[in-house]
Amino acid sequence: MADTITGKLAEAGNAVTEAATKVGHKVGEKVEEATNWAKEKLHQGQNRADEAAQKAANADEAARKDEKAKGDCGCS
Repeated sequence: MADTITGKLAEAGNAVTEAATKVGHKVGEKVEEATNWAKEKLHQGQNRADEAAQKAANADEAARKDEKAKGDCGCS
């Protein structure tokens, strides 16, 4: 332990710096976790949108085929 005021202030400054560094690292970890979570949710949403677009395209294609088949039979 430091005997002088200057030494005590230096030790206190070092302790504060160390604590701030730990807090900074912890915040950085949490930010990274939040970023990864957001990316995952974005990908899930994009996948759902792609699936819905594909279903709509398939339904449209099926409706066109049905309409064409009705038109080809010569019945009204």
